[in-house]
Amino acid sequence: MSNVKKYNLFILFSTLARNIVEVFSSVILYKMGYSFKEILLFYAILYFTGSIISTIVIYLTKFIKPKYILIISSLIFSGSFYYMSVMERRFFNLVIFGIINGIGAYSYHAFRHYYAIKSINGHEKKEIGSILIFTNIAMIISSFIGAYVQDKFSVLVLAIMIVLISLVAVIPIFGFKNNMDKDLIVYKKIERNKLLFFMLEQAKVINLSLQPLFLYLFIDDKVTYVGIFNVIMGLSACIFIYFFVRKIDDKKYFKYLNILFCLFLVLKLNISNKYLLLFVALFEGFGIKMFEIVSTENIYNIDNNVNIKGYLIITEIIFCVTRCIMCLIFYFINDIRIILYVTIGLIFAVGFIEREDVK
Repeated sequence: MSNVKKYNLFILFSTLARNIVEVFSSVILYKMGYSFKEILLFYAILYFTGSIISTIVIYLTKFIKPKYILIISSLIFSGSFYYMSVMERRFFNLVIFGIINGIGAYSYHAFRHYYAIKSINGHEKKEIGSILIFTNIAMIISSFIGAYVQDKFSVLVLAIMIVLISLVAVIPIFGFKNNMDKDLIVYKKIERNKLLFFMLEQAKVINLSLQPLFLYLFIDDKVTYVGIFNVIMGLSACIFIYFFVRKIDDKKYFKYLNILFCLFLVLKLNISNKYLLLFVALFEGFGIKMFEIVSTENIYNIDNNVNIKGYLIITEIIFCVTRCIMCLIFYFINDIRIILYVTIGLIFAVGFIEREDVK
């Protein structure tokens, strides 16, 4: 089995495990009694922790193989949701949960990118498309499972499910042909436009993190509706990815497709009919995956002589610190509609950033 196929199995099961609860985190915390401002602080703590732990785990590869770190990561990640299931509604507990969840989440993300870079050539759009399709299939399944299990069972049951599926996910990595070597970590400056792209695109991450809470507060206060919305986005995204990576020159048309994507995001904020909004979800799924294809190409488009460890440390710090700063700024805005409008504006700006030719 090729490295790409092994990676696709890894990303399928690991994304499934981690999104069963993660996609509903903001809604769960709100239902527990935490305010919107506290939820924003939780995300700020999560991302700040991520900026630190991403660096630590990559340095740890000098002593521990990534596959073993991923196993520990899965246990910590699922343990964070067990902690959430038993914690009292206090801000201190929210801080602890954010730290534990950040350790579990971001001891995984750096290796997810590492194995992807080692599996594909940055210019192979079909391989990137296949990765995103497997990711999307996992998110569809996790939306079904997460919405159903949360209605029927406790968060503890979800935590156990996450552990079991996460351990299955690591199995393909054990047969991976390329493991992180013990070379020195070397840092190289990231090109200015790429850096700007990395920073602005984090608005999309914030937008998607807060979207479930927006749907819960203003459209339908049932977790199942949030799950259905995500499933429709996921199904439309799979169709779009299959078409987009084969037929469309993203470098030429990304700006215009991104404008259309932003228009649908704005439309979503101005529709109150929950059934009509599901129709919007269909087109939003197209836009999100179009954006993620371009984003993924931009991340994995690196020279062969670039030190991957150093590159991943820099990119993860950029991602996490930018998200943390955004959440702290949004804390003072304290209006989910306004915040979502701001993130849409930043997503819109991404379309006008020139990208380097894929090498």
